[in-house]
Amino acid sequence: MKKLVFALALFASVAAVGQKPIKPSISKAEKDLKAGKLDEAKAVIDATVVAPEVMESKKGGPSKDAAKAWYVKAMVYAALDTTKEAKFKSLESNPFKIAQEAFEKAMQIDGGKSKSLVQLPDPAIGFPRDFTFDEVSRKYADHYYMKAANVYEQDKDYARAFEEIKKVVYFIPNDTSVLFNAGVFFASAAKDFDASADYIKKYFAAGGKQIDAHRQLIAVYASQKKNEEALKAVREAAAKFPNESEFAQSEIALLYDLGRLPEARTSLESKISTGKADRATYYNLGVICLKLNDQAAAEKAFNEAIKLDKEDFDSYAQLADLKYKEVRKVRDARNDIAGKNDAEIKKRQELFQQIKTKLLEALPYWEKCEQLKPSEESVLYGLLSVYGELSAYDEAYEAKSKKLTAKMKSLGLEVD
Repeated sequence: MKKLVFALALFASVAAVGQKPIKPSISKAEKDLKAGKLDEAKAVIDATVVAPEVMESKKGGPSKDAAKAWYVKAMVYAALDTTKEAKFKSLESNPFKIAQEAFEKAMQIDGGKSKSLVQLPDPAIGFPRDFTFDEVSRKYADHYYMKAANVYEQDKDYARAFEEIKKVVYFIPNDTSVLFNAGVFFASAAKDFDASADYIKKYFAAGGKQIDAHRQLIAVYASQKKNEEALKAVREAAAKFPNESEFAQSEIALLYDLGRLPEARTSLESKISTGKADRATYYNLGVICLKLNDQAAAEKAFNEAIKLDKEDFDSYAQLADLKYKEVRKVRDARNDIAGKNDAEIKKRQELFQQIKTKLLEALPYWEKCEQLKPSEESVLYGLLSVYGELSAYDEAYEAKSKKLTAKMKSLGLEVD
C-alpha cells in the first residue's frame, strides 16, 4: 500500500469539558480533532450531527454541510480507534463501528458530488490542502495494516489480527494485496474459513492472479469437506495454470472422494491421449481402474507408470498385490474342489500348477519392491509368503526363505 504523510495528531493534553450545553459546530469539532483533543471533538461532533439547524435544509433534506459533519464524525471516531491514550480509548467501546457508519452516511449524503470533505496540513508542501477520500482511506488503511501485521507476526494473536485486517479491507476493498493477505493468511490463521474463501474470491474478482490464492481456496474447501466447491476451485485453477500438475492430481483425488470414478477415469484417459501424461497420471488411472474392477486396465496403467519411472515403488507394489491376489483366487478355486474322483483330482493338480505359474508372475514385483524399500515391513512379509509357497515346487526357494527370515528377525520383525 502506498504510504501517505498525514498530519493528524493523536496525542494532546485534554482540556476539561465544561458543563454548559455544547454548541454544535463542524469547524470546532474539526479543529479539536486536528489538535488531538479527541474528547472535545467527540462531544462537539456528537452534538452537531443531531442538530437540525446544522444537518437539515429548509426543505427538510440534508443540508449542504451534512455530509461534512458525518465525515468529521467518522474521522473523530477513527482517531479514537487508533489512539494509544487510554483516556481517549475509554470514551467508546467500539469506535470503529461508529466511524464506519459515519463514513457511509457521509458518502450517501454526498452522493459522489465531492472529491474531498476535509482539509489537513500536508508537511510535504508546508500548508493545508484538501485530502481526497482515497487519500484519507489509504492513510487509515496503512495504519490498520501495520497494526494487523504486528499483531499477526509478533503477538501471534490471529483472531485480533484478523479483526484489524478487516478494517483495512473496509478502507481499500479492491486492493489485491490486502485481499490476498486477508484471505490467504489472516482469515485462515484465525480459522475463519468462510471468510478466507470470501476474501480470496474477492481477490480474484479484483484481478488477483497469484497461484497461492488458488491453492489456499482449494485447501479451505477441502478442510471443510466441501468437495464440490473444492472441485470447482481446482478446475478454475487448472484452467488458469494448465502446466501445474498439482491441480490435475487434486481434481482426481476429489472425484475419487466424491465417488465419481468413471468421471475421474475419463479425465485421466483424456490427459493420456494428449501425450502429456506423467507417471502420476498412469498410477492414478491404475488405482481408479482397480476400484472399477477393471484389472486388465489397471495392470496396463501401472506398467505404463513404471516405464516412465523405473523406481516407481507404488506401481510395483500395486502390481505385486494384484498378482498375489490372482494366486489366492486360484488357490481358493482349488480348495473348493474336494478331489474325491479322478476328474476332481486332475483339476486340483492343474490348479496346483497354475498356482506356481501365478506365484512366479508375482515374484519379480515383490523382489523389486524389496530392492526399492529393503526394510518395508509389508513388502518383507509378502515376499516371505511368496518364497514359502514356491518352496513347495522348488527347494531352491527354501534357502531364499531362510535368508529373508534372518533379515526380518534382524529388523525386529516377528517371524515363525
